[in-house]
Amino acid sequence: MSYSQNAEKLEEYTASNGVTYKIGDEIKLGRGSDTNGKFVYANVGGWAVSTNPEDNRLGAANAGLIVTVKKINKYNHKRYKGVYFIVGGGNITNYTLDIENAIQSCEVENCAQESQTVTTDKYDQLAKLKKLLDDGVLSVEEYELEKKKILNDN
Repeated sequence: MSYSQNAEKLEEYTASNGVTYKIGDEIKLGRGSDTNGKFVYANVGGWAVSTNPEDNRLGAANAGLIVTVKKINKYNHKRYKGVYFIVGGGNITNYTLDIENAIQSCEVENCAQESQTVTTDKYDQLAKLKKLLDDGVLSVEEYELEKKKILNDN
């Protein structure tokens, strides 16, 4: 399926995770989000594409692979929308990376769930700390010291 004529070519793209990606940048893949560990949003591209979409998914063994951004394309076709990176993983085959869905599913590092986890963990820790103060387990001084550590670490 070729939508290249409908692609807006970008030099850089600021994604929902706050990272501005540019051509030449490296991205570390996270884990595949499919139940079998395969990647859903990172697929084989170029000459090696199979007619079976399942065959195009990167396998679970590619977790941690560092890929280089070669092209950034933005599509606004009625059935094909979003920002897709053409990336290389050090071999002769290029891959297509649906960057926003990869961020949401943590198929790339610096993903949405990682930033939510840090925020949630910080507030969970503060709530537990406050309960220890309220229950008399911690003194006010101990509470303030621990609270400061949590806030400074995050």
